[in-house]
Amino acid sequence: MILSGMSNLQQLQQNIQTFETVKKLNEQEQETLLAIADEMIQNILPCTACRYCTAHCPKELDIPTLLSLYNEHCFTGGGFIAPMALTAMPEDKRPSACIGCRSCEAVCPQQLKISEAMADFHAKLQKS
Repeated sequence: MILSGMSNLQQLQQNIQTFETVKKLNEQEQETLLAIADEMIQNILPCTACRYCTAHCPKELDIPTLLSLYNEHCFTGGGFIAPMALTAMPEDKRPSACIGCRSCEAVCPQQLKISEAMADFHAKLQKS
């Protein structure tokens, strides 16, 4: 989906002209886009939010939410959304509260290294 801002008739006409004809990407353009997409997902943890981990966390962390924020933080190169969202969480429910026991990892169907992600997330937040 493309959201295009417009303020006047000329901009509307330019937008219409841009999308009037369908032009397929050439091979080089496709390869470039796929390379960018591959780079973007390299550091993303594929958590499916099954929540098996949460029942095994002695600190009762909302691990799927924390991993989602971790992914967002990594994806944006340290944007403001994850730190802002974490400020709304109690201190004892943030990534820094993870004790690294790996109980969550023992039941994770995706075999994610959750404790490493929590430690990395905490470290990244400390740098910001």
